[in-house]
Amino acid sequence: MILYRDESVVAVDKPAGVPSTPTRDLARASALSLLRSKLALAKADFLEAPHRLDRDTSGVLLFARDARALAALSESFREGAARKAYVALVHGTVEREAWRIESFLSPGKKTKGRDETWRSVRAGGKKAITDVRVLGRGRKTTLVECAPLTGRTHQIRVHLSEAGHPIVGDELYGAPAGEHARLGRHFLHARRLDVPHPTRAGETLTVESRVPGEFSSRQVR
Repeated sequence: MILYRDESVVAVDKPAGVPSTPTRDLARASALSLLRSKLALAKADFLEAPHRLDRDTSGVLLFARDARALAALSESFREGAARKAYVALVHGTVEREAWRIESFLSPGKKTKGRDETWRSVRAGGKKAITDVRVLGRGRKTTLVECAPLTGRTHQIRVHLSEAGHPIVGDELYGAPAGEHARLGRHFLHARRLDVPHPTRAGETLTVESRVPGEFSSRQVR
């Protein structure tokens, strides 16, 4: 579903299970290919993603409609000018109301047949900072909002897992075996994106996506 569009950008509400851009699996549609089809774009028409969401992460995903917009948006994400807010459903009862997680992330050991994992390291790696606050608590799970101040691969997933609260359905980072197959996704959603508009000086582009209802229903299980 298209959340916003103008002459420079298009924002969509990416569903879980859909990759942001084409993968080696040519039979699997991506958010990019689906949007190109919806907009009836010709092969030569420009449409590129300045950022990505993991396949099972739903929510706000932005696309640039020309090279100028792509360059400006890419710089905003790279320099931290883009502000993002995610909602995650995690295992366990989180006692603190709000806190900041800081670490250095580096790729873990690659396991055959699995996606690459990341982990916090004492030396080397890339600085990663995530602010977390509690939105609601259930008997076995907690709903939290996460604001990543850096944009590292799997940052929120790693930080929550290492804090002892893996995201529900995220077996790559500590959720119980079989949970992903039963639920069909991990419960992480990109709720809001604030970014300087790439072609309108002084204007901030704000796009929001409604949190899927299943997050709150499972939160009180």
